[in-house]
Amino acid sequence: MKQYIGYIIGLIALIIFIWFYIKMANFEPIEKDDLILKKITELELKIDSIKDKKDSIRLVIDSTHVKIISNEKHYQERVNIIMRQSADSDFIFFKNYVNEYGKKY
Repeated sequence: MKQYIGYIIGLIALIIFIWFYIKMANFEPIEKDDLILKKITELELKIDSIKDKKDSIRLVIDSTHVKIISNEKHYQERVNIIMRQSADSDFIFFKNYVNEYGKKY
């Protein structure tokens, strides 16, 4: 008999626990779910916007990188031309430069 009383008390406790769990699980109103879905949608739109900006920034970085490489090549070519010139041509260049711009000041 004591054994049956333990089973009955356990069964009642289990029923109360299940009832309490079901009641708490359905406690949140549906409006909160709609608000959460709306926020998720807004965040997805912001994420897409950020991805678009990231792609455009990458394009700018790539084009800038190409310009830097082009400028380095142009600079290297000019340096090579200057280094191959004789000292006489450097002297003549600077003499003409000083004569031209020295008159202004």
